[in-house]
Amino acid sequence: MRMRILPLAMTAVLLGGGVAAATTGSAGASEPAAHAAVSCLGTAKNYSGTPGSGSSNAHWPGTGKWAYTTANCADVNLKTNYTRTVRVCFKATGGCNAWKSAKKGVWKVIASGVKDGSGFYVQFKGVNASTGKIAY
Repeated sequence: MRMRILPLAMTAVLLGGGVAAATTGSAGASEPAAHAAVSCLGTAKNYSGTPGSGSSNAHWPGTGKWAYTTANCADVNLKTNYTRTVRVCFKATGGCNAWKSAKKGVWKVIASGVKDGSGFYVQFKGVNASTGKIAY
């Protein structure tokens, strides 16, 4: 997982001896949380998959739609509300990665090292729709 880092200027101030100045101001005690690095999983959003039918698997996002990876994460991460077998399919290649087990309530990297801006969808083995959280 990739994390956003603090701006270089702020880091330079802290390393250059500006720690006392940065913490003695009126807002010094309340600002560290605002400047903390945001993790990939911190950008997660709820998802609700589309059910499959017949021999067609359930998937997310909706039929004929693609999600696009962002600079927030180097991977596609999923936390399902029920244990599911999943895989990621990519627009550029038309191919899918191997099936993986995503256990209920546990974050799972379902595609790693994905290039920013890559179109993808998640496929869930079987026809049952899936819900949970996704970060990409």
